[in-house]
Amino acid sequence: MPDLLTEITRATKAYYAQANHLELTATDLYDWLATLPDTRRAHVLHEGFATSRAEPDFLRFCLELRGYSMRNFLAEELSVAAYTLWATHGELASDLEPQ
Repeated sequence: MPDLLTEITRATKAYYAQANHLELTATDLYDWLATLPDTRRAHVLHEGFATSRAEPDFLRFCLELRGYSMRNFLAEELSVAAYTLWATHGELASDLEPQ
């Protein structure tokens, strides 16, 4: 399993690295905030835009909004076993913690 976790980590880092080429705006942030539960929204607002730009959930939101599907990216990058593990247990967290 450690090899699968390494594979997932490498691929998710590559997915999020695509956001380095995007112009992330306050509009993106407010659009994302509208999708969050109240308590999470308040926390994000407290942390501010600069901190939020590093949030994996925000980056995925921005990437997905621009047509960069994480599922499709990982399906192409991962082995079948690693993709199955990610899709079954790690997708919501965008990665898996070692057991």
